[in-house]
Amino acid sequence: MNNPKIGKKPTGDVKPGRILIVDDEPDFREMLDLMLRKEGFETAIAENGEDFLNKIDDFQPDLVTLDVMMPGLTTEEILEKIIKKKCKPKIILLTVVRYSEEALEEILKKSNIVAYIDKPFDLDDFIDTVNGLLQTNKFRR
Repeated sequence: MNNPKIGKKPTGDVKPGRILIVDDEPDFREMLDLMLRKEGFETAIAENGEDFLNKIDDFQPDLVTLDVMMPGLTTEEILEKIIKKKCKPKIILLTVVRYSEEALEEILKKSNIVAYIDKPFDLDDFIDTVNGLLQTNKFRR
């Protein structure tokens, strides 16, 4: 797993965040949803880029897990549209694509991308990453 920030599980004084899961694989989406809810997060799911863009303003996520390879809108198109949105969540890219260091640096400069994680990944490491990223967030609610 490649991610710039890994943290610990939030303490009682840290408010759990809202996470929007965007993935075209139903089983993977449901697994992430179940796991994150079990950890106390409020979640919503989207099955593609259009679905995500329709849900982001109403749900107001603090964090988005975004699959890189989905039918329909490309990741680039989704990121361009997020920039125009009122809600500016942190984004974790989930990918089966392996990037060079140079390509990864360019990706991480875009939008609010804070990490990328190779699929498949260790679930405990993923939860630690999510917790660490949300600890630094100032919640809008």
